[in-house]
Amino acid sequence: MQITTFSFKRLLIYPVILIILLVLGFTVTAEKQPAWFQQAQDEAEQDGYKLITAHEMKALYESGENFTIIDVRPEYEFREGHILHANSLEFDLGDKLELKSDKQAALIGLLGSDKKQTIIFYCRSVA
Repeated sequence: MQITTFSFKRLLIYPVILIILLVLGFTVTAEKQPAWFQQAQDEAEQDGYKLITAHEMKALYESGENFTIIDVRPEYEFREGHILHANSLEFDLGDKLELKSDKQAALIGLLGSDKKQTIIFYCRSVA
């Protein structure tokens, strides 16, 4: 009878160890950036802007800093859900080459006169 009790107790420890390992594995994985992220971040900095993570975005919200956030997805996607306090202004690949005057005016209207404020653009891509 003691052998059965001992074996039963040993069997209970394995699921606990497995759960701990899974939690630790997910924690490490969740904080690690994809391989391409560092390269994209370096390229962004060369062009004068910065990529941020979801954790950095959360910290920005919590800091109370004044910033403008612009959701560049199509309007129907914005209506389906967006980040708190985001403004909608759709951009597409053609806008990288030339920003039409109506979109320039809309962007200037969203940004206002503060030339030093932080501006965040986001889309549906994951980072």
